Order: sequence, then structure tokens, then C-alpha cells
Amino acid sequence: MKTLRLIGLSALLLAGMPAHAADLGVAPVYKAPPVAPVNTWTGSYLGIAGGGAWGRALVTNGTTGLNETPRFDINGGIAGITSGFNYQAGSWVLGYEGDTSITSVKGRTFEVAPFNTTFSNAIKEPWLSTYRARLGYANDSWMIYATGGAAMARVEQGAFGTGGVPAMSERHWQYGWAAGAGVEMRVAQNWTAKAEYLYVDLNQKSYFNPSPTALSSDQRAKLDEHVFRLGVNYKLPWSILDILGTH
Repeated sequence: MKTLRLIGLSALLLAGMPAHAADLGVAPVYKAPPVAPVNTWTGSYLGIAGGGAWGRALVTNGTTGLNETPRFDINGGIAGITSGFNYQAGSWVLGYEGDTSITSVKGRTFEVAPFNTTFSNAIKEPWLSTYRARLGYANDSWMIYATGGAAMARVEQGAFGTGGVPAMSERHWQYGWAAGAGVEMRVAQNWTAKAEYLYVDLNQKSYFNPSPTALSSDQRAKLDEHVFRLGVNYKLPWSILDILGTH
């Protein structure tokens, strides 16, 4: 019976200790609230993007300087991969982005006088890449940005005889520049979605010089296009800035 009384008394004393902890000078222990992650645009990322492209092409004769075709429409779809990195300072974000895309952009038209108006020329663009700087204004959840830099495309020019009979074709890399703007929104901790517009201008390039046939020679193709695409980016757990030791 005495043992039971001692156990009961001990339990009461233990139960009362927290109420008197402050009186005894013992500071209570609190767990710090979890710290919310800081959203920053600084870091490297990978992504995918797709959309459409439309523009105009022109073929001129390298010997006479005359236009062999009128300016004609080219258009098609575009889809590819994107990579880049950002560095945020306050509300400003400076970065670099590169992308490589497959496209179905193409167009075709007949030649104009004084050339043979039963002949036609076609332009196809199976590949397009751009390498651009980005300057953005951002908060935690969104960023608007301007972008500009270099562009290169794999372009195929085809020449067709009377009745649309294929006569010859040739592929070259054409180089130029790209500029545009976009908006990017954070949709999850490491995921963003974007909408982007680019204007791409590719410099004139000589084809069929020397000519493989007597049909035509030294045709020079130039094209420019508008690109609109939607994309998704994933922010990587490491950054190129970490490797460079600047972050």
C-alpha cells in the first residue's frame, strides 16, 4: 500500500514540473518553424519547347542580281530542346539560353520573268538553333524578358523544271540573328512555363555554285521568319555558376 502511494506521489510531482519550469529558471525548448524555400531565378535549367513558325523567302540570281522568285511564304511547326542559366540581382535577371529544334518549315513558288516561269524553287528548313542572351525583370513567380543573339539553320534549296520535275537540291548552313521577348511563370518549385516570340533573320547564302546541271547556277536564298512557341523548363539542382565558383 505504501508503494502505491509513493508511485502516485511521484506521478503528481512529474505532472506538475512543466507548470513550474519558469519558476525554477529552466527555459522551455521550442522548435523553430520550418523556413520556407526562397524562390530565385538564379540557376541552370533544361527544357522543351514547341510551336509554329512562318515567314518569307527569296531566291536571287548570283550572276545578274535579279530576283528569280517573288518573296514567297514559308511556314511549319517547330519543336526542340532548350538549356540555359540565369543570375538574379534584385528584380533583374541576366542569363543565356540556347536551343536546337527540328522544324517542318517550307515553301515553294514559280520563278518570274525574265527567268523560265515554268520552273520553280522550294525552300525547306529542317533544323534551327539560336544562341541568345536574356535580360528579364522578375519577382518570385513570374519574369518578363527580352532576348537576342545568333541564329543558324540547316536550309535546303530545291530547283524544279517544267511540270515540277525535280532537277537539283542542295543543303547549307545559313547564319543570322534572332531577337524577341517572352514571359515565364513559376508553376512548381523547380518548374516554369513560358511563352516566347522570336524574329529570325538568316543571311543570304549561295546555292548551286558551281551548278550540278545546266538548269540554273548560283542561286542565292535568303529567309526570315517569326517563331512563336510554348515551353517548360526544369531548374537543375546544380548550376553552371557553381562550377564557375561565382555563386
